[in-house]
Amino acid sequence: MQNRWLNYHRHRLVRALGWVFRAQLCGLTLVLSTGLAFAHETHVIPSVEITAPAVPDTQIHSTETEQLHQQSSGETLGEYLDQLPNVDSASYGPAVGRPVIRGMEGYRVKILQNDVEVSDLSAMSHDHAVGVLPKASERIELLKGPASIVYGAHAGGAVRLIDQFDHHFPEPGQSGFLEAAAGSNNSLVSSGIRLNTTSENFTFSVSDFRNYTEDYSDGRGNRIADSDVDSELSQFDAGWRFSDSGNVFFGFAGLNKDYGIPNQTPQETRIDMQSDSYTLRVSDEFEDSWLGRYSVELGYVDYLHDETEGGRRDGLFGQKTASALLSLDYFHSVWIGKLLIGYRENELKVCHEHGACDRFTFAASSGINSNVGVSLENYLNDTGLPYSHGHPMPNTNSRNFMIGINGDRLIDFLDAEATLSLGAHLEFRDLQSDPRNIQETWIVPDRVDPSYYDDDREFAGSLSVGLEHPLGDRVTSQFNLSYLERLPSVDELFWNGFHHATDTYIFGDRDLKKERSINLDWDLGFSAGSANWYLGAFAYFFDRYTYQDQLFDEDGEPISDPFHLSDVWQTKQASARFTGLSVRSEWSLNEARQAPLVLTNQIDVIRATRSNGEKLPRTAPASWLIKLTYTPGEWSMNASVKRVMESSAAANETRTPAYTWVSANVAWRKTYSYGDWYFWLKGDNLGDSYAQNHLSFLKDSAPLMGRSVSAGIRLEF
Repeated sequence: MQNRWLNYHRHRLVRALGWVFRAQLCGLTLVLSTGLAFAHETHVIPSVEITAPAVPDTQIHSTETEQLHQQSSGETLGEYLDQLPNVDSASYGPAVGRPVIRGMEGYRVKILQNDVEVSDLSAMSHDHAVGVLPKASERIELLKGPASIVYGAHAGGAVRLIDQFDHHFPEPGQSGFLEAAAGSNNSLVSSGIRLNTTSENFTFSVSDFRNYTEDYSDGRGNRIADSDVDSELSQFDAGWRFSDSGNVFFGFAGLNKDYGIPNQTPQETRIDMQSDSYTLRVSDEFEDSWLGRYSVELGYVDYLHDETEGGRRDGLFGQKTASALLSLDYFHSVWIGKLLIGYRENELKVCHEHGACDRFTFAASSGINSNVGVSLENYLNDTGLPYSHGHPMPNTNSRNFMIGINGDRLIDFLDAEATLSLGAHLEFRDLQSDPRNIQETWIVPDRVDPSYYDDDREFAGSLSVGLEHPLGDRVTSQFNLSYLERLPSVDELFWNGFHHATDTYIFGDRDLKKERSINLDWDLGFSAGSANWYLGAFAYFFDRYTYQDQLFDEDGEPISDPFHLSDVWQTKQASARFTGLSVRSEWSLNEARQAPLVLTNQIDVIRATRSNGEKLPRTAPASWLIKLTYTPGEWSMNASVKRVMESSAAANETRTPAYTWVSANVAWRKTYSYGDWYFWLKGDNLGDSYAQNHLSFLKDSAPLMGRSVSAGIRLEF
């Protein structure tokens, strides 16, 4: 704890110096841009309105980030979204929470920053944080069906975080905000600043967000060790408008996240993550053409995180990603839609060496063929499993080329005007592996698998069709049918080793095939008097569903690895089925002070099984949410009660008890001539329930937070 205290105050000093630099940069930016504004003749460039693709609302669920923050119980992307129908958060402590959508997690949910895939390692393992800070976005979208497939074949769809420069050039002037927040329980301290200045043809923006918490307490008053978080996101954006409709944007974002893993190991386990991303985007419109707006975006991301146990750097993960993306809106004949063409090159390196993962290196080689894989082969002969204590996977380089397209058109269907949506996605991958980083005796030898490290060239193709049509004056139906193919990830293929943060030994499978699924989604919305109803149902049928299954011996006892005596998990494929239902109603009870008092009810149910009927582990339990919302004038108030039912249990899995989560928040916004003041007060788990997240591998060592009250203030100008 003393080292942690010293590191914290050292970081504060460095950041204080950084704030001085940023303040100077902001002042210089304001002076330069203001000078540019006066240097040009003052005139207003007329805006050009572009008709957006007619994508049905049930394919795209868009919500302002500020609204999601009001109802969120934390700062992770999963927590921002977990009150939406059939959306949960895969919690691994307060620093990690990847969204789980309709039972789909990991690589089955794509996370996008505007149109570009976020380059992080959060899908690889539950302890890896998502490489975004949700509060830095303007709004967040959930996409499914043809609206999602244009970005890739992901059964859970896509989550799209949209920032202030998403193909839009700001209006001339100065703007920005300052915000601060504090909370009980985990001693939350949060701050944010953004300054924008725009002339007729130039725009600049700088921002910084900081979030710091100490260890939290659960509903029983127990302090959860190693649950602290220290994260900071710094951004700089600059843009130039070279024509009425054309602009160029350059952006940099640096995300640093240092957090503890509240697992059951006796020594402190931590992850320190850094991600630096650079973006250059050029966009314009075609004149007098069936082509609409286009953009070309180039990106580079340098991602690195280390994993320490007891202060030793035992693991190191590094990923460098370069990408190019062409996005094109089109309006051809009766069709309107989007075309994406992209290229992505990804280099991934992983180190596992007790206390010695300061950098990535090639392992020494004796040049004696008989030494290759001798230790791995001995464990294979003795235990039937090829255990390795070297680096868990080879260095890999993957080159992906993708093309995605969707389109919508109006058709006559059942004597009504309906919207037909089509989408397709093709992906080509060239995968190369280099085992020179693996110690000689742990390499998979040719006598075990001669093609283990061979290069692969693979292809995946997916299709989706959607139909939205009215059923009378008050009822609208939306149906999506998709056939999806997903290529196995490099860690699903190659991983063979211990993972300190999760305290598990994991075997990948080099012979995995493409995961295939048929996805059916049906959404029904109707209104009746003062009430609106929504019904969403889905059924996903997987062939070769990829999952991790814990290994047990003949007596039903968990198998332990020979190095750390930890549980052993193996990557497998099997046929699987996911079905679910969400029912939501919004009922305006009355008009109090000319503002509606809205009662919301939402019930979510999911069932996940293999083809033999056995339940799949970590399936979200059923839940029932009741929320009351009241927005009189400058005030916004809501209170909610969410009952999460007792979970079902797969083989060798324990049930998670039911719990009740009570939340409330109140916000007040006041507009003055110089800007808007915004105050909020929020309470989570007000009943101080002891709650566990059934989706978490750490549900026992890291239960959910107990009662917490937080408050914040924000000035927008």
